[in-house]
Amino acid sequence: MAKITISCSIPVDDEVVTAFLHKYVLHSRAGAARRLRMGEKGCFYTCSLYLDDHARVSQLIRRMLAFFESKNIPLTILKIGAQDSWDEVDPEQREPWKIAPQALLALLDAVPDAGVQAALST
Repeated sequence: MAKITISCSIPVDDEVVTAFLHKYVLHSRAGAARRLRMGEKGCFYTCSLYLDDHARVSQLIRRMLAFFESKNIPLTILKIGAQDSWDEVDPEQREPWKIAPQALLALLDAVPDAGVQAALST
């Protein structure tokens, strides 16, 4: 299973975006606003894919991607493998772990079997 994290690529100070995160990601308004103002370093969503809650997680991620695209706010999405740790990701050198929103959608659409699961965890 892959693990992902999502943040805005740029600092954002917008009440509508703050309200969206408050409603769908269940952050407090103050916490959501703080994370949004931090830009790329203000991760507002982290999860593992392909667990028992995959359908719910997939729907939420799709909603987030569509919302931020509609607001023209670029996202930074990082992906690590199941055996990896977020501690291994250098906050100053995120490039090796970055994926595009389209790549995340492809991950959400994948039906992991043993072979795909092994490929996704690398």
